[in-house]
Amino acid sequence: MKSLKELYRIGNGPSSSHTMGPKKAAELFLERAP
Repeated sequence: MKSLKELYRIGNGPSSSHTMGPKKAAELFLERAP
């Protein structure tokens, strides 16, 4: 789950990691996952 945490951090900055981050991370994660 390390990569998922990285995506959370990359989202839209550390301040938005709890708002826009999770959704963006989920989308990127599902997009990269087989």
